[in-house]
Formats: sequence, structure tokens, C-alpha cells
Amino acid sequence: MGEKFNREQELNSQETMTVGLRGKQVVRYHSPITPKENAVRTLTGKTPCWLGTDINVILPRIVPDNPARGIIFDGSPFDPVKEGGGPDWFGVEWVYEPSATGSMVVPGNPKVKDISHWEDDITFPDLDALDWEGAKRDCARIWRADQLNSTQIFTGFFERLISFLDFEDAAVAMIDEEEQVAVHRLFDRLADFYDALIGKLHDYIGLDHITLHDDWGAQRSPFFSYDTCEEMLLPYVKRVVESCHKRGMLFEFHSCGMIEPLVPIMIEAGMDSWGGQPINDKWKLYNQYGDQMCFTVNADATLDEEAAAAWADDCLSRLEPGKNLIVNVMEDCPLREILYVKSREYFSRQS
Repeated sequence: MGEKFNREQELNSQETMTVGLRGKQVVRYHSPITPKENAVRTLTGKTPCWLGTDINVILPRIVPDNPARGIIFDGSPFDPVKEGGGPDWFGVEWVYEPSATGSMVVPGNPKVKDISHWEDDITFPDLDALDWEGAKRDCARIWRADQLNSTQIFTGFFERLISFLDFEDAAVAMIDEEEQVAVHRLFDRLADFYDALIGKLHDYIGLDHITLHDDWGAQRSPFFSYDTCEEMLLPYVKRVVESCHKRGMLFEFHSCGMIEPLVPIMIEAGMDSWGGQPINDKWKLYNQYGDQMCFTVNADATLDEEAAAAWADDCLSRLEPGKNLIVNVMEDCPLREILYVKSREYFSRQS
């Protein structure tokens, strides 16, 4: 049987922990296993104690992509309006937009003028020259032994290509036979760079989990065909996943757009989970592929207690043996505790 649920003991807690990309404080329940152990169980196909993965996100300042994208989380003060934007790893300038709470590259002046000769415009940084010991000291302020410590690689392969070329030229480069050769050369070098970066983040910051951002689609369909994705992106994304797994780390994919047709490629790459948008039918994907990777279901944060209880019951009724699910719950809504209680009761009955 699963770990027995003691409602009074587990909920009677004033402890808090920091979770999520914005560092929100939430109640830390007195669970029989730690949030880290529960997250690892969920992401590795084992039976969890409850639904929910309270991950501790660390975004160190030493990674130029982080201030460029307008978010630092390493225990030090950061004002995105004043400090957000600027050059990323490759000197591409990002502009922070407060209304969108994010950054973008202003189009019209691409850093790479000719993708066939990208080496003329792009210099890869020397990771060994950076103060990783200093970053380790900084991030130790918020690192947590009982949580899954995670970071984001904000700019994946296709997004990086867009940042170098602008969107239209990047899309053409993915399918033009002459330009594809250069794109393969670039992505091969990027995969090596990400492997080295993940090694530094693991060894110095003590990270357990990486989320790679790389949008593959728009509101209605993917940006490119299945065959193009398989040829141009799969080999390199797979190497990043392997970079995580060989270090005992877990991998999540953050990719926006309606990209259901590309899920088999995610599975082939060995991804542990995908946090796609609700425009994708997550329950259909869970039913079809849930024994091969985790999918994230987004909960409605506006539900009152009665509706939240009904939502949790419906969610639990859909679960199948051997398939795990991540439920994305806003930190301060009634559903969080309701789902914890109901899922603890549910899994405590499982053998």
C-alpha cells in the first residue's frame, strides 16, 4: 500500500517553501516524503504520494540569458524594469517589456547576416572563464535539499536560430536544403555548449532539473512539419536530454503552440515531461502516451472550494496505472490543498 495519509499531522504546519518561476511562498505540508522525492517519483514513472511538483527554481545571474530575459532568482535583488534586457550569451540584445513581463529581440537587424557563414558573426562563450564559485555561493542562499532544484534554459535551438536571424529567415533556414547544412553545424555546436553549461549548473549550483524553452508552434499548428522537426531538431534536443540524464538530472520541455503532432519526437528524445499550453488536449495525450512521458494539466485558479473539489475528483478518476501526471496549480488558490488531500488519500490506497 502507499504511504498512509494522516490529515491532521500533514496539514498542521506553518512551514513555507519557495516554488515556481516567480518565487512564490506556499505551505510546506508534513508529507511522508519530501517534495523532491515526490517530484522524482512523478517524473520517473513511479507512484507519487500526491499530485503536484513543488519545484524550487534557481536562475543565476551568471547566465546572461537570465537578465536578458528579465528574470533572476538567486537570492539577490533584481528589478526587471531597470535591469532586464541586454545581451545574452551570444551578444544578441534583448529588450524587456514590462507590460508583457518578458523580453524580445527587436526584429530588423539580425546578428547573423548569412546563416551559411554564421561563424563570422557568432562567438561561443568560454564557460571556464566565469566565476562559478561565486555563483555557487550566491545560489546557496536559496538552494533547498528537500526540493527539486531547477533552472531554465530560456533559448533552445529554434528560438536561438530566431534570435540570430529573425523569424522568417529562421523558418526558411529550417527547410532550405542549402541552408540546412549550416543550421546542422550551428545546432551541433549549440548542443555541445548546452552540455557544458548543464555540467557547470549541476556541478556548481547543485541543480537536479532543467527546463528547456523552445517554441515549436503557433496557436493552430506547429511551425514546421514532423519530418523537418525530426531531421533538424530531434538529434540535438536528444543530446541535451542525455546531458541531463547522464548527470542524474531530469528534463522538462517548455514549448508553446498547438504541437500535439510532435509529441512522438519528444518521446524519442527521451524527455521526462512537457508543460505545453492548454490548447493541446493533454488528457488525450496522457491516455495515448502517458506511460512514456509526463504531461502537465493546468488547473483553473479561479475555482471556489466546491468546484475545486469536483475538479480534483474528476482528475483523479482519469488516472491510469503506470501513467503519471503533473498538475500545475497556482500557489494561492483553494485547489492546492484540496488536491493535496484528495490525491494523498487516493495514492495511500494504491499498492
